[in-house]
Amino acid sequence: MTAPPAWAPDVDADEDQKPRRLLLTPASSIKMRPVRWLWDTTPHDAPPTSHGRIPLNSLAIAAGGPGLGKSQFAVWLTARVTTGTLPGELYGKPRGVIYAATEDSWSYTIAPRLVAAGADMNLVFRVDVKDDEELHARLTLPKDISLMGRAAEEYSVGLLVADPLLSMIDSGINDYRAAEVRSALEPLVAAADRHCFTILGLAHFTKAGGSDPLSRIAGSGAFGQLIRSLIAFAKQEGEDGEDEFVMSLEKNNLGRVGLPSHAYEIQPVTVDTDEGPTYVSRFALGPESTTSVRDVMRAETSGESSSAGSEVTEWLRGRLTDLGGSEEAREVKKAARKEGYSDSAVDRAKKKLGIRSKQQGFGRERTSHWYLPEAWEGDAQTDLPRTA
Repeated sequence: MTAPPAWAPDVDADEDQKPRRLLLTPASSIKMRPVRWLWDTTPHDAPPTSHGRIPLNSLAIAAGGPGLGKSQFAVWLTARVTTGTLPGELYGKPRGVIYAATEDSWSYTIAPRLVAAGADMNLVFRVDVKDDEELHARLTLPKDISLMGRAAEEYSVGLLVADPLLSMIDSGINDYRAAEVRSALEPLVAAADRHCFTILGLAHFTKAGGSDPLSRIAGSGAFGQLIRSLIAFAKQEGEDGEDEFVMSLEKNNLGRVGLPSHAYEIQPVTVDTDEGPTYVSRFALGPESTTSVRDVMRAETSGESSSAGSEVTEWLRGRLTDLGGSEEAREVKKAARKEGYSDSAVDRAKKKLGIRSKQQGFGRERTSHWYLPEAWEGDAQTDLPRTA
């Protein structure tokens, strides 16, 4: 009888005594589930859930540079979850929100912003950690994940805001090492699915990384691998010289990519307190925008070639010249899009050419006209208000 090879398994060994085994599950026995959405902006005339932006019970990141309103967006989302007014799975079903913040003051900033956004203050919870062995304990991942899960169920929490997410990760973990970051965040993602809450982590953009928002998230590349949704924020100069804010869905693992970007505003608000008024800001979602965060980043990092920039500049100069030196800005951009030029590229060309703007009308009737410098001295010289 031939002896078995040295590598052959010991068929007589007790399987229960082996510490590590492979379990194979046939795909036919796995129950399929539809993706449900915490935030879903699907229009009435579009297929159901085709515009889902933040998947339910998953990890999403809101990222951008400083001063772009990421925290105000988190407060806006919090207010709508607590009042059941966020379009999506929880619409009409108010849920609690755990708001874990390390950079802003609750008394001076977070609580007044929540009031300004219309949140149900009884359903927003500040989270503190009590540890008899650690005087200044704080929420730490992955150490406190099981406690977070139990608290989420007890208080019917639908959203956890981590502002910023990196500050929650144990200080002993190198947040630039993917394996270490995954060890902290994977259990949190599993807990979110098990205990039915969604995580919105706030993150900063680095200056490196080019025009890809995903590669600009500060920290390890593991963030980009683990998140299901990335909402990015940027700012550019508008046609009237004022700052314009834009928000884009730059990653959507479980849904449709290429959803429209949105303009938004950061509005000043006065909130009354027991000790007098305080002044904060709030996020206001605006209309759809043809400019994306990626477009803005491309401009900032000079990602578009100089030849492409010269091409759109010459196109803009030629168009306005053919039209007598002036045209309504809206029509300029409409024509540019047909030629394949983005709004941000046209705005940069406008600046290079020294084109001037003049506002006319009020409210919905308000329009902006662009003038070449030589035309500005003629037809544009009226008593109407104008801007550079």
